[in-house]
Amino acid sequence: MTTTNLAFGIDWHLPCDVANSEVPGTEELLRTCTRLREELAELEGVVSAAVLAATVFRLRDEAGLIDAMRGLTEAVAGLERRRPAE
Repeated sequence: MTTTNLAFGIDWHLPCDVANSEVPGTEELLRTCTRLREELAELEGVVSAAVLAATVFRLRDEAGLIDAMRGLTEAVAGLERRRPAE
């Protein structure tokens, strides 16, 4: 289970009978869920680093905040490298 699932209580895994049902729109729903899961996974490092930075800020841990901000900067830079410029 990823931190995204833990944070939002999202269970993206649909049972096979739903995935294979003949309900209209099921395949599009599954494609959308898959796309959203990929986007959330891509952002997970940035979100985790931001939460860590906010936490150490609230704890008034200056050295920890400096480290957390470096980690956040690296996570954002990695995301920017992976995503095309918009």
